[in-house]
Amino acid sequence: MEEMIRAEHLSYEYVRTWEEESGSRQERIQALDDLSLSIEKGSFVAVLGHNGSGKSTFAKEINALLKPTGGVLYVRGMDTAQDELVWDIRQSAGMVFQNPDNQIVATIVEEDVAFGPENLGIPPEEIRRRVDAALETVGMTAFRYDTPSKLSGGQKQRVAIAGVLAMKPECIVLDEPTAMLDPMGRKDVIDTVKRLNREQGITIVLITHYMEETVDADRLIVIDDGKMVMDGTPREVFRQVEKVKSFGLDVPPATFLAWKLRKMGLSLPEDILTKEELVGALCRLKSNI
Repeated sequence: MEEMIRAEHLSYEYVRTWEEESGSRQERIQALDDLSLSIEKGSFVAVLGHNGSGKSTFAKEINALLKPTGGVLYVRGMDTAQDELVWDIRQSAGMVFQNPDNQIVATIVEEDVAFGPENLGIPPEEIRRRVDAALETVGMTAFRYDTPSKLSGGQKQRVAIAGVLAMKPECIVLDEPTAMLDPMGRKDVIDTVKRLNREQGITIVLITHYMEETVDADRLIVIDDGKMVMDGTPREVFRQVEKVKSFGLDVPPATFLAWKLRKMGLSLPEDILTKEELVGALCRLKSNI
C-alpha cells in the first residue's frame, strides 16, 4: 500500500519557561520520543493518548506547524523540515483544530470556505466549483450565506472541514475536533469524517479522547510520553482493557461493561465494541441458559 505519512525516529523537544519568586525557571520537555510509524494512504487512523502524551504534537508535525528536533517526518514523501515544501505539505495534509472559531476567518460561510483556495491562487471558476462541492459534502450548502458566528458548534466545525476540503487535500488531520461540541455536534462531525474516508478515499488522522469515535477506524495508535505504546485495530487494542487503562485512557462504554460482566463470571467475547454487539452477545448468552 502507498504511504501517506512516515515518521522515522521522530522526536520533538521544547523548553517550558515559568516565573517563580527566585526568578525564571526552565524545563526541557520531550513531547515526542523516537517515534517511528507509517500511515497508509486512504486509511482511517485514530491516535489516542492522555493530555500531554504527545498526540497533538504529532498532529502539528504532520501539518508542518512544528518541525522535528530529531528524526524525520515525511508527508507524501516530502520532508516536513524543509521550508520550501511547507505549503505543498499543508495542501496535501489539511488540519482541523479543536476550536473552529480559531480556524474560521470570514464573516460569510462560503467566503470562509473559499479563503484557502484563493490564497493558493486558484482561478475563480475553480474556486466556485470547490466551494460548492465542499459545502455539499459536509451538508452545509443551505448555510452558505450565513454568518459563522450564528452557527452551532457542530456546524462551525463542518464549515472548518469544508474549508480544508476546498484545498483538495489527500489527508485530513483532526486534532480533537469534537472536544468543544455537544453529543449531536460530535456525531455530525464524526459521521462527516467517516464519509470523507469511505466515499472519497481521504486519509484521516483523528486525534481524540472520545473512545466511541474510534471504533470504526482501521487502526488505533496509542501514544504515551511521546512513544507509541499500542498499535492495532480497535478490537485488538480495546480488548486489552487493563493495558489501555494503565495509560490513563478509557475504552468504549460497551467494551468496559462487557469487561466488568466477564469479571463477574459471564461468558462474553473480549472484543465487544458497541452496544449493539453487547446486546447481541447477552441475548445469545440468555438463549443458551
